[in-house]
Amino acid sequence: MKRRFSQALRQLKRKLVVGIAGPSSHQRQAVVSLALLALTEVALLALTFCTNFLSAYIHNTAEVFRGFRLRALANAQGIVTFERMTGLFFEQPLQRWHDSSFAGWSFWNTYYAGVHPVVTVIFLVSLLVRMFAWKLTRVNWKRLNEGSASPEYAPVSAEFESSYYIPSAAVAAPVYGTFADLTPAQQYRFLRAVWVLGAWISFLGFLFLPVMPPRLLPVCDFFNAAGANVGACLTTEFSFIDTIGAHGSLLWDWNDESVKTLNNPYAAFPSQHTIFAAWCAISWIHVFGPAAPTLPVRSARYWLRALLRWGIVAYPMVTIYCIVITANHYIADALGGLIVLAFSYAVVHFYYVFRARRLATHKVLSAALPY
Repeated sequence: MKRRFSQALRQLKRKLVVGIAGPSSHQRQAVVSLALLALTEVALLALTFCTNFLSAYIHNTAEVFRGFRLRALANAQGIVTFERMTGLFFEQPLQRWHDSSFAGWSFWNTYYAGVHPVVTVIFLVSLLVRMFAWKLTRVNWKRLNEGSASPEYAPVSAEFESSYYIPSAAVAAPVYGTFADLTPAQQYRFLRAVWVLGAWISFLGFLFLPVMPPRLLPVCDFFNAAGANVGACLTTEFSFIDTIGAHGSLLWDWNDESVKTLNNPYAAFPSQHTIFAAWCAISWIHVFGPAAPTLPVRSARYWLRALLRWGIVAYPMVTIYCIVITANHYIADALGGLIVLAFSYAVVHFYYVFRARRLATHKVLSAALPY
């Protein structure tokens, strides 16, 4: 069933490309195919980036979510109870300590508001550009570009239908042993799949497990675009400071009408800030960072390369610190984000392992068949 669906999609793509570029121009077909790939990838990434806004729209319009605020408060109280039982409820003293020792709320509020999307976009675009740079330097593309493509390199071949532009022998070979065995295009698809899956799992959490963030627990007078109070007014039990509301940021404020309209105030569990930051760290370690050092441990170059490779781990750690001290998330939200990302990575990894074994088995069976 899955194979028939995949074949149907490839046939549909082939007909679309041939319809746009014409049946006789292999070069134009290749250009159109890459353009369609770029458009679909950008559309997928943009839609995934808007999951928070999409959850806000659904909650604001769907009748089934009218009890949104009460459910968010109940879930928040459940998280607080869980954290108190496990000794994790230290968000309030941590915020008070930071406020008395460092403050700098303009920096941390701006970090929360701006670093999260900007860094993620930089990594996504870098991976996407890297994939297309690899595709455009392939021998097949060069031959097509020079107008000297032979039939085995023609875009209407099996290589074109699978959109890999690689020789048949390479298509039939197992594609996944370790991450380093993948081509840049496959590495992009792997990491993109991990990010997309994690983001959409968090979207389901925003829909069906709304959580009131710490900053709204003691708030009595914060209203959304529809004029409804979104806080809990639990002033005697909690003393969290809404740092963005109190000190602002260099980018936006909760009172901005666009933020009130587009933002889901209860999109807290799991933390997308944590998912995206940890995903960036994984992408750096897998792709952009220097290779694991093979120099002597006592060598200064060893530690420099190790720092450049693993120093990126500080980014999700700083992000988690930021979302906690600004009272936008609980510790449990960050832990949930890490669990979601680990689950997404495991699903994609095992899919690639399964796919590689299936291709290897198919190759063995094909070789054994008499012709």
